[in-house]
Amino acid sequence: MKNILKLLSLSILASLLFVVGCKKEEPVPVTTGTLKGTITDIISASALADVLVIVFDANTNSPTGASVYSGVDGVYSVELDPGAYFVKAAKQGYEKSPPPTVSPISFDVSLGVETVKDIEMFESTVTNGGWITGRVMAGDIAVAGALIVADNAGDGYSTISDEEGNYTIFNVPAATYAVNAWLAGYNSTEVSASVTASTETAGADIAMTEGASGSVTGAITFLATGNIEVDVALTHPSTGETIPGLSTITASSVYELTNVPDGMYLARASYNNDGIVMDPDWIIKNGEPFVTVSGGVIDRPFSVTNSIEVLTPSNVASSVEAVVVATTIPTFEWTPYSSTSDYVIEVTDANGKLIWGGFTARFASKNVVIPSGSTSVAFGDLSVGNPPVENLVSGKTYRWRVYASKNNNATGGWNLISVSEDQRGLFIVE
Repeated sequence: MKNILKLLSLSILASLLFVVGCKKEEPVPVTTGTLKGTITDIISASALADVLVIVFDANTNSPTGASVYSGVDGVYSVELDPGAYFVKAAKQGYEKSPPPTVSPISFDVSLGVETVKDIEMFESTVTNGGWITGRVMAGDIAVAGALIVADNAGDGYSTISDEEGNYTIFNVPAATYAVNAWLAGYNSTEVSASVTASTETAGADIAMTEGASGSVTGAITFLATGNIEVDVALTHPSTGETIPGLSTITASSVYELTNVPDGMYLARASYNNDGIVMDPDWIIKNGEPFVTVSGGVIDRPFSVTNSIEVLTPSNVASSVEAVVVATTIPTFEWTPYSSTSDYVIEVTDANGKLIWGGFTARFASKNVVIPSGSTSVAFGDLSVGNPPVENLVSGKTYRWRVYASKNNNATGGWNLISVSEDQRGLFIVE
């Protein structure tokens, strides 16, 4: 009888162990989405390896700290929290994507969803450019997410330091550069880097110290529009990039930025889709809103105006996801803007390449001119100016913007008085 009970006990124990062993583990909750894409040479379509892809928060224009290199197949992949982002890609021998003068196109990353953003890159126009490498440290601590700028007489080349403080600035023309790191709360010691053709300039290490104590404040004047609260940032004057950590939202039309490092900046407002843009006419009359900080509090007021509202094709203001169009000859429509003499339309691809319209260098002349009585135009309409550089291609993302121009009777020239927002007019050709 004892043997039977013992066998029963062993059988029950084995059954319990089997049940415990078969118990399913609780699934790990998904908290991120995936950003993935393939990077290729725009001419040969061949995959590009070792491309540095840096991820930025689209709401603050500051680096998230996430960066990754593409593999031998040109593929990059990174896990991100749900939110709005944009990326910048850099590789020796290739132009940055997008170019420094072009605002990146943002996109949304959703929970548990793979977002695909392919990147095409042009070969660099810098012949036999060198590259600068170094590390950013605050004492014994690596400084991640700092904007690194190599500057020579206003020509700036930049990158972002990684989690270990390392950085590489690609495609730098031969010359001697002043290299600094920029990050809220830190001052930087400047280092000199002499670049020679096709050669790495290594060891341009930058020491940073905590305790940057400058403040920039100012009132925002709203011209031709009602007052709302807008985002304000300090940007680097040579590259136009936001200094990480130096962006904020106004309160009662006044902004305050603290922990500002010593240096010169360019104030900018309203990167967000809020119906407001920097007033180009105010800038023409008063100059760019530069500000120089050396500790203390600096007052820097400036003006904004209402943007031109784009209608179709365009993403809605609350999203940065491009809309799909079923034609390679879309018609662009916008709302009329008061006091304008004519409009200029500009179509660019996701890499910042001008496809149609726009201006010659530094807004010297207009490539297309649309009469003020018109608020729509078909892509490539030859009656308004130059033909497109190339046709729209199925599967590619584009952005269109429209500028309002007003004749200046005093000079016989013209001024730009408004423009549509950076992150509107996004579309994909089906």
